[in-house]
Amino acid sequence: MIESINQSFAIFRDDLFPLLGGGNKARKMMALHNTIQEGQHTSIVTTGGIQSNHCRATALYCSKYDLDCTLVLHGNKEKFLTENGNARLIRNTNANVVFCNSDEISLEMDKAMLNYKALGQKPFYLYGGGHTLEGGKAYIDIIEEIKKSGFAPDYIFLASGTGSTQAGLLAGISKYQLKTKVIGISVGREKKRSEKIIKEFYSELCYRYSIPENVNNITVADEFLCGGYEKFNDEILQISNNSYTKYGIPLDTTYTAKAFYGMQQIIKKQMITGNILFWNTGGIFNYFN
Repeated sequence: MIESINQSFAIFRDDLFPLLGGGNKARKMMALHNTIQEGQHTSIVTTGGIQSNHCRATALYCSKYDLDCTLVLHGNKEKFLTENGNARLIRNTNANVVFCNSDEISLEMDKAMLNYKALGQKPFYLYGGGHTLEGGKAYIDIIEEIKKSGFAPDYIFLASGTGSTQAGLLAGISKYQLKTKVIGISVGREKKRSEKIIKEFYSELCYRYSIPENVNNITVADEFLCGGYEKFNDEILQISNNSYTKYGIPLDTTYTAKAFYGMQQIIKKQMITGNILFWNTGGIFNYFN
């Protein structure tokens, strides 16, 4: 899934993951499959925004495996009912959708869990973004693929949201003793908070899977937020609009075009050389919206 652009620059096509609409959220969701099936869970409760890739992957998973699903969504209900992209896919599943304010998410998820239990079901509580050890393990395993590919990246750049993808890659780098530096381009959180969350999850993964914890510097750049999640500037929009003609891949303004723009700016500013791998985490449905 590594696509070479030139001798020293390649793209990892996580957007081509073949199940549940693709992308890192679909990969993380499928990584949970054995846990959900072996635990005999009959329903899943999770949360996200109205265009959440994670909620789309969860809803499609539940449809595929005949599980009940409750999505606790924060955002504008009217937009959800009319927009395309992930919102449309979610609407076309049997997912039960609950709308709430951001400060009510935990309460609404707890309510949904209790409702399922009252019906005699065994619900699975899934944190937003697919933030699980199993999901992180999927990215530990991918580093082995990278090592076997023949392309040895000095740097990996990716969109960083909940941080579990970045933490998984870092744990994989530790396990397989690579010297690759991972730079996350934040799509919504400020640097200090992001780096703290990633460090904590990296440590959890290393402990759970008996990996030497040897990464000390977690790097997240937050200077390309453009005001926050789903916000972008003219340069990011231009990258998104030109991504097919220049690179043959879709880059959306919420995640991947923002990360690509951040990568370009950091390379120029720091005069980075060496092999660079851009991790296309997905976002095709954000692109179409």
